Amino acid sequence: MPLTTPKVNYDLIRLNGGLDQVTPTLSLPPGVARRAANFECSITGGYTRIAGYERFDGRPSPSAATYNILVCTFTGTVTVGQTVTGSISAATGRVIAVTVASVVITRETGTFVVNDVLNNGAGNVATITTVQGVSADGLTDATYQNLAADNYRADITAVPGTGSILGVAYYNGVCYAWRLTSMYKSTAGGWVAVTLGKELSFSTGTAAIVDGNTVTGATSGATGVVARVVLQSGTFASGNAAGRLILSSSTGVFTSGENLTVAAAVKAIAGGAATQITLTTGGRYETVIANFGGGTANYKLYGCDGVNRAFEFDGTTFVPIATGMAVDTPNHITFHKQHLFLSFGASVQFSGLGYPYQWTPLLGAGEIAMNAEVTNLLVLPGDQSSGALAIYTRSDTSVLYGTSSANFSLSTFNSGTGAIAYTAQNMDQAYVLDDRGIISLGTSLNFGNFVPASLTMNIPKFIEQHRGLAVGSTVNRDKGQYRVFFSDGTGLYMTILNGQVLGSMPIQFGHNINCSVDSEAPSGGTVQFFGSTNGFVYQMDLGTSFDGDFIPANINLVYNSTKSPRILKRYRKAAVELSGDSYAEIQFGYDLGYRTATLTQPDDASYQNDLRSSYWDDMSWDNFVWDGSDISPSEIEVTGTAENMAIRVSTNSDLFEPFTVNNIIVHYTLRRGLR
Repeated sequence: MPLTTPKVNYDLIRLNGGLDQVTPTLSLPPGVARRAANFECSITGGYTRIAGYERFDGRPSPSAATYNILVCTFTGTVTVGQTVTGSISAATGRVIAVTVASVVITRETGTFVVNDVLNNGAGNVATITTVQGVSADGLTDATYQNLAADNYRADITAVPGTGSILGVAYYNGVCYAWRLTSMYKSTAGGWVAVTLGKELSFSTGTAAIVDGNTVTGATSGATGVVARVVLQSGTFASGNAAGRLILSSSTGVFTSGENLTVAAAVKAIAGGAATQITLTTGGRYETVIANFGGGTANYKLYGCDGVNRAFEFDGTTFVPIATGMAVDTPNHITFHKQHLFLSFGASVQFSGLGYPYQWTPLLGAGEIAMNAEVTNLLVLPGDQSSGALAIYTRSDTSVLYGTSSANFSLSTFNSGTGAIAYTAQNMDQAYVLDDRGIISLGTSLNFGNFVPASLTMNIPKFIEQHRGLAVGSTVNRDKGQYRVFFSDGTGLYMTILNGQVLGSMPIQFGHNINCSVDSEAPSGGTVQFFGSTNGFVYQMDLGTSFDGDFIPANINLVYNSTKSPRILKRYRKAAVELSGDSYAEIQFGYDLGYRTATLTQPDDASYQNDLRSSYWDDMSWDNFVWDGSDISPSEIEVTGTAENMAIRVSTNSDLFEPFTVNNIIVHYTLRRGLR
């Protein structure tokens, strides 16, 4: 009788669904994760190891650093950290590695050539025989790229001062940060303090003062250069204009009641001496970019922090906004229907139509009283005629309809479902973090204040542990993600495609988060930053590390019985499909039979993949790999017999760009049923 070979079956596991902590194992698809960290659900399918983040101050990004391998004949000693110069080319480079036959450099100026004699400042040390460029070996390439990044990273500094970063904003291609009592901007040379200037009150304005004028006190002789005219009430035409002048520079001391002149012509009356604009520490900054003047040149940054007046900033001039409140320290801010909206505890106030400096009802300003302290103001998707404003408290959601004080109407959208401060964001609709988890306006409307309203009802343990730690949120539109961050360095990335939630995955950064912001880069695309408790500002979705530290990441899939939970399977092999753009290493492991002690549980094994690839017109000569592949299966050895298997994939390195685990194919043979 001929022998028959057992049939080998193939089980395709598509990785999707994100993290699920509560659904029974047999009710879940096999690609759902039971535990995970630092992987995200990709909009194209699979789980992607998240990108890193890098410290930022405006200087070159570490991840933008390049390296060059110079194959040499040595005549002296070259050490890491030295700068070498070529005798023929006059090119220079900083040494980041030395091997028995080569010098690896970064910060290259000029172009090294064959027969260049390298000089390290103390003498000639080597002669170049070959300019190699990048390494053909994936691990070596990643290692040298990482060394180059470390070299650039050392230049980037924390925001000057002490304590946590209190706020971060991105406006006109510049990052701004607040620490202690100062505001800083990023430059090519690092953080630079923003000069806040002085403010001079005036009244009885009978003739217009314009930005750029020099005003002079008729009695005191004091002078000031006007950077901004802040008209708070009245008009110059009627002779009753009143407000403040923001002075970029001044001399002398203005006195109360004296005439203010421009080119000897009386314009207004001074309210007293010009006072220095200062900031009090202890707040949490929230900002919005708004355009009250029309045209592309009139976008300005507006913000508040709960301990100072709200402000306007155009990149040069900082203008405190006076609303007339006895305690003028708004907590939250937004721009809606050509009004500036501010919240003061349970009071929502809005400026005059088109006038962010004017807060009198005579000019269209007004107030809306809420039942509890406001936690978020969010303009809902729509245009100027159809859009509305969501006003959140911790336990309620309200929507403001209308276009001005003439027809504003507040409607209670949902009582019992609100939002934690700084967590409201817009995608296809509004998303917030509530006590029950992440809520959208649609689920809030359909399910009210019950658990099914939560889009994260399958991860209640994570939500319960972290909801009291929420400090900020962002949206990554390139990846279709709503992100919420917590003070312990953790976060939650929820991926949404065409209105459907693909899954949520937790992340764990290596640095604590105190605030966050997302914006659009001048060249397009999303840029995201967070401010940490250590005084650094970090740019997210960049680099291969957590600011030089390893990125630990793992996915533990649910136990998979391949639709036959009572049948033993002999597992023979697995193939893991990875895609990406760099070299990557993974550790593959699995637990058999609910990890029973009666079976020998295997150790994790390491597998390497070179996912680098190149495309014509998208590369630099000598800095690409001919035979790389951006998608590759890892052939995995698998042994053991059990009714099910739970697969885990992990990585822990500071070398690898993000890569995606798309699918896993398991080879197995059916055995007998369990007895």
